Amino acid sequence: MSDVLSKLTASHDGGLVALADVLTAVASFYSDLGQAPDPHTAKRLQYLVEHRLGVIYSDLTHMRNDLADRHQDHPQRRVCAAEVGPDEPEASAVCACPPPPPRLATSPAAPPAAPAHAPAARPRRWPRPLSFSEETMPDPTPDTGLGSFAAVLAGELPGDWTSTDHPDRGGLNAHHVLSDRVWDMNDVAEALAKHNVDHCAVLARHDGTRLFVAQQPGPGEGYLIAAMAPDEVPDEAFSGVREPDGIAVEADPSSAAADVTLDLLPRYYVALGQARGNADELAMRQAGPQRVVMRWDDGSLVVDKPDRRDIALALTENGFTFDPDRDVYVLAGDDTNEQAASARAARARLSTLGLGVQLRHPQARPALGTAPAAPLPTIASPHRSR
Repeated sequence: MSDVLSKLTASHDGGLVALADVLTAVASFYSDLGQAPDPHTAKRLQYLVEHRLGVIYSDLTHMRNDLADRHQDHPQRRVCAAEVGPDEPEASAVCACPPPPPRLATSPAAPPAAPAHAPAARPRRWPRPLSFSEETMPDPTPDTGLGSFAAVLAGELPGDWTSTDHPDRGGLNAHHVLSDRVWDMNDVAEALAKHNVDHCAVLARHDGTRLFVAQQPGPGEGYLIAAMAPDEVPDEAFSGVREPDGIAVEADPSSAAADVTLDLLPRYYVALGQARGNADELAMRQAGPQRVVMRWDDGSLVVDKPDRRDIALALTENGFTFDPDRDVYVLAGDDTNEQAASARAARARLSTLGLGVQLRHPQARPALGTAPAAPLPTIASPHRSR
């Protein structure tokens, strides 16, 4: 049996080498097909070659060495009592497994005849398998596979995600720049505070969403995944916002993607909305007080159409109507008491948005049949100029 395992785990022409070549060739084939799920399938196959096949190789190599070191026969093997045949120099000490029963002789079936006008078969083009020599044989020691795990996880998550691996660069890494943006105040933050990060990965989506992935401290395989705070939101905007704490997942990209999609990302979206809302309020305060101008026009209050939808809504909720011909909001003055009450309510509502109200009265017009007073003539000075 150890001989069988030796053939299976041989570094150059073993069965696992052939399997790795096949999986690598299929991954290369999928990567060039061009459909949406094909890159994910290619990454999955490459992940199996680089990290799952190595575990099988390690276990089988250990079993092969263990059987080779025992130097004993299997207890179920029987001693050969057969005499020496004419073509044998001596009898064997033990017999191998009983020979298989003889197969009935059957005549091979004739291949089906090809049609008279059958088209010539097109040769199938297979992708050239990548070389899988002893140098590229999976390491007997299982790899943590953080980079490959993150790459496959990016393909499992909904949407268009990319994965960037940040390995250790001989102790010259700057992983603290990434870990400082981890949006967590629970298990992930505690792990980052107690253990130095020498290898991590960042998953990013086109809308700016980022996920931090690191090895889970302690024995066993597992990873920590946490959302990263957006860089464009100021630090003051995170005040009062509950952190979307990260999660610990097993070394299975499929189940990890489900945990991220159903648990982590929904809490991240809620926290992100609150932080961005706080950022908008801070920006309005820093921009200084803004004013909405209400002007009198033939007994009505008129406001130019604002750019902000919340201002327009505050006006319409308090009696203003939109005049599309003039592109203004109008508060009619048919009932002056009702008009005054509506104007005060609109002013109070606009103040909650951080806006003031400025009331402009119409300019005085000259009476009919009269002309505006002429300017006073300039009186020359009695002194001469030099």
